[in-house]
Amino acid sequence: MMSEAQISSGAIAAPVTGSGSGSTTQLRADLVVLGGRVHTGAPAEPLSSVNGPRADAVAITDGVIVAVGSRADATAWDVAAGETIDLGDATITAGFVDAHVHPLSGAESRHEALMLHGCTSIAEVADRIAEFAASCGEDEWIRGFGLSFDMFVGGELTNAPFAEAFGGRPGYLLLFDGHSVIASPRALELAGIDGPRDFGNNASIEVYEDGTPTGYLIESDAELLVTDLYPRMPFAERVAAVRAKLADFAATGYTSLHQMNMEEGDIEVLRAIEETGELATRVRVSPLWRASDPWDETLERIVALQGTGGRRWHVEGVKFMLDGSIDNGSAWLFEADTRGGGLEPYWSPTELFTRTIHTLSARGIQTATHAIGDRAVEFVLDAVASLPADARGVTHRIEHVETIPDHLVPRFAELGVPASMQPIHAFCKRPDGLDMWTTLLGAGSERAHNAWRVADLDNAGAIVALGSDWPVEEFDARRVFAAAVNRKRHGAGTPAVDEHQALTPERALAAITHNCWAAIDRPADGFVRVGAVADLAAFGLDPLTADAAEFAEAPVLLTVLGGAVAHRATT
Repeated sequence: MMSEAQISSGAIAAPVTGSGSGSTTQLRADLVVLGGRVHTGAPAEPLSSVNGPRADAVAITDGVIVAVGSRADATAWDVAAGETIDLGDATITAGFVDAHVHPLSGAESRHEALMLHGCTSIAEVADRIAEFAASCGEDEWIRGFGLSFDMFVGGELTNAPFAEAFGGRPGYLLLFDGHSVIASPRALELAGIDGPRDFGNNASIEVYEDGTPTGYLIESDAELLVTDLYPRMPFAERVAAVRAKLADFAATGYTSLHQMNMEEGDIEVLRAIEETGELATRVRVSPLWRASDPWDETLERIVALQGTGGRRWHVEGVKFMLDGSIDNGSAWLFEADTRGGGLEPYWSPTELFTRTIHTLSARGIQTATHAIGDRAVEFVLDAVASLPADARGVTHRIEHVETIPDHLVPRFAELGVPASMQPIHAFCKRPDGLDMWTTLLGAGSERAHNAWRVADLDNAGAIVALGSDWPVEEFDARRVFAAAVNRKRHGAGTPAVDEHQALTPERALAAITHNCWAAIDRPADGFVRVGAVADLAAFGLDPLTADAAEFAEAPVLLTVLGGAVAHRATT
């Protein structure tokens, strides 16, 4: 039997044949899943419930799909040594994939922390901090997450409104973008931050006119001075938190996650989970290479890590941050934002970034580059275009792509660069235009209009791979799918954001299944067809015909990972 590690690394067993084609050998299956319909994701194939005869049964052997057919076909399959799961009228699809997420670090950092999503005023945030602090010791850290930039439009971001609420305790509030924090006065003191510093890139410690720090820290080089002081979760608790969080992902329909960072101890956590059981989803880990990391040493480390893995996880590729975020002024733009920011990249000198892409590509290592601003996106595309012909055998993705002009849209398909995008992020745009994202780009500007061009890129032939970016946003697979279709935040009651960028349900399904595999050079997977990895999801509603908002709450009846049940509804 082929191991899941072999499947994860791309080794696909030859499909079992025998049903049809004149053979008398009966098809053997370890698992047969029956439903009401199967969406294969491969419309050109003769057996598809969308574009051909109805399929409602899938057979799996040794972690690979060996047959897709009807319930009548399934009666001839040999399942004597396996299991048949009948899900009634359920819709079966390929397992959903989150193409950009941080499950391990998120499981740890959000544990017993203050969640500030939904707060609409500085006063409300201060009250929440004070209430949380009341149950904390004098020296206990207070950490808040999801602080909105919007309440600071027209003002300055400083720790002054929150200093009293912290009550002299160390702590920080992570802004919604994940690229900025507001640190308490005590945290600044413990970090030894007493003025500005030159990080050699667009990271910064913001200061008042007299040079004293405001508490606002932009980008990781500055943020980590404070956040790294917070004590790590005990290892056993971290293992339990990650195990539980992966199960949460599986319960929404995910079978695979692309983790876009690697923290110290992540490999040990994944190994520890597999010592006593199985991960509920696949985890593909791409270590982060920061602009400030020593080049030769980091290259050696990244190369050595490639292929490290277990049964359901492996290290593959590398993640870069070419710029920051629009909300904090660190995205790299063609023209300055309304506060004069956005004209510098995070990687400096940028020639070093291009050299790095070339070096990794020559070694067959895939890359994923965070590029939010239009100039950053163009720079990555130019770097890929400059690769010599003999170094173009691997895929180089771009993450986020929040604003791009027309001339960049066709280049994704032309260069074979997947666009890894998070449709839920678009909901930072408010109907009244008074959000920080729109304010800094300029309300009514072309670049604010050219936001999250998911449909435009898809229509132009680009590989669009959907993700959540949890813990920045919610991760529920059904809601990510629904957001791509109706461009609405689920349950918020707010209007659709840029409806012209909505995907059809068929294209959204491809973008959250097959395209995510194609984005990592695995174009044969993410389908429900013979020979593909047996990762499936089964829903109580059909994502292609149900109202998107209703599908966002549809029961997830089953997820199958490499032919094994990873999640099964209890009712």
